[in-house]
Amino acid sequence: MNNLNRYKLQNGITVLYRQNKNTPRTAVNVFFNSLNDLSMEAGVSNVMSRLLLQGTKKHSAEEISDIIDNNGFEFNVDVKHDYIRLQAYFLDEDFDVASDLIDEVLKESTFEKVQKEISKLRGELTADLDSPRLQAFDNLAKNMFPNHYYGNTYTKILDNLTNVTKEKVESFYQNIFSADNIVVSVVSSMDYGKIVDKLDKTLGVIENKSVIRPEFLITPILENRTVTIAKKNAAQAQIVQGWLAPKLEDEDFFAMSVMNTALGACGLSSRLLLELRDKKGLAYDVRSSYESLKNTGIFTIYIGTEPKNIQISLDGFREEIGKIQNIPLSEKELSGAKNNLLGKRKYYHETNSQQAYYLAYYEFMGLGAEFDAEIFDRIEKVSSEQVQAVAQKYLDEHSIISVLATPEYVTGL
Repeated sequence: MNNLNRYKLQNGITVLYRQNKNTPRTAVNVFFNSLNDLSMEAGVSNVMSRLLLQGTKKHSAEEISDIIDNNGFEFNVDVKHDYIRLQAYFLDEDFDVASDLIDEVLKESTFEKVQKEISKLRGELTADLDSPRLQAFDNLAKNMFPNHYYGNTYTKILDNLTNVTKEKVESFYQNIFSADNIVVSVVSSMDYGKIVDKLDKTLGVIENKSVIRPEFLITPILENRTVTIAKKNAAQAQIVQGWLAPKLEDEDFFAMSVMNTALGACGLSSRLLLELRDKKGLAYDVRSSYESLKNTGIFTIYIGTEPKNIQISLDGFREEIGKIQNIPLSEKELSGAKNNLLGKRKYYHETNSQQAYYLAYYEFMGLGAEFDAEIFDRIEKVSSEQVQAVAQKYLDEHSIISVLATPEYVTGL
């Protein structure tokens, strides 16, 4: 996967292109830096992103939907912590139609149906928050990032939707719609020259506004905090603990990824599953996760268990963390964690759509698209001593945010 071409459009937008011959579908990703003065306004970016496919000056939402459906396109917009992404996936033969639609959506969306999308979003979020597990993670993020847009969770979005207006949505979009704020990736079997020629005529004329982006700092977690939520009619207690962890560009990212895999992210062979589920019978589902972001990382441990097992589960978390901090992984366990991690990465790179995502993602995050290929070698070089060191450095027993989503009748926590 090293056949990568890099091209600058006439306005400075970086286009990353990889040719995969004998693949009939083209994938295009357009990444926007979503950081601006409205970033702390929960819900504005979410509503804006939904409206991008809900009507332009040329086509209604229904007509756009017909173009997508009739041509068999995959076409969607994602909102994440650090970016907004437009993704398109289509047959090579439909490149001109698809790229024209991308151009139209980005340049001519009208953002007219704000209240309709707010109503739909409110209903979807309310339904999702019926899950005690999601409520627990929602409250974790709010408490980990009280003064940062990373804390704009479902509940914060719901609380602020009444303040989202068409003016704010348009202002948000116009601010991020700048050539210096965009990265594009394309993976296809098509000729490189045809692709960049088309993109130069469409995306290549987007204005470069050179907007200065605000800076939002992460507040350190200086002491343990516990949040308890009483969930009506819940049968289980949902327990999640979180720590700040290395951001993507940190050298510790690689060892932290291996540590997370060994501790609780490699399925049946992970330590948490073996100890808390198989040996102690505390739950069916217990796991850890590590998400690396632009400004920080988040490491979490989760279990769903009977209310009577809350303290036993918390003690089990602490015990397993203590083991991985104080006892180096065996060679077999280290190798197994690496193989599991790298196997998943290979699986997530099988399609043109997946490859296009990662090329643009690492470029956008400031590491360069080439970083995607380097990760494999860097993971292979991680030692058991490095795994132990990151566990000691980041899983501080005095810097934990804990959330307990429990049945109403559980008291005294």
